[in-house]
Amino acid sequence: MMQNSQNGMEDQFCCMVSMTNEDLQILTNFIEDELYDQRYYQAFAHQAPGWARKTLMDFSVTEGAHARRLMAVYFLITGSCYTPSVSCERIWIGPWCSALRERYHMEACGGQNYIRAAQSTNDPCLSKLLMELSEDEYGHAETILTMLQKVV
Repeated sequence: MMQNSQNGMEDQFCCMVSMTNEDLQILTNFIEDELYDQRYYQAFAHQAPGWARKTLMDFSVTEGAHARRLMAVYFLITGSCYTPSVSCERIWIGPWCSALRERYHMEACGGQNYIRAAQSTNDPCLSKLLMELSEDEYGHAETILTMLQKVV
């Protein structure tokens, strides 16, 4: 521990210090899911109607940012850089309305999964981050619902 020169209190790391292997696996699953979503939204944007392309590309950017934030958390906890899996598989989107329906459910479930993870950790910094990611996922679900309303 380090001595805090301002108030004589001992400083210790209180955030992003350690994690069980099981919790670390959950974190890496979140990273991989966000990276997959980034790729999916890129493909989805290329096949979407013109009015939806920018929104879907914005989603891709956001999902990539989520993955990078989670990889930074991984580094803070482990001291090692996370190496993502490399996937070259082709992403199939399918019919527009069905794809929107699937993505709505994926985003809403992602939001719920982040809430569960936030509630199960004792790390206040990680909990805050996971709640922020949950809000983003639910925001995506709401936007997808609005997009679906335009076409049904």
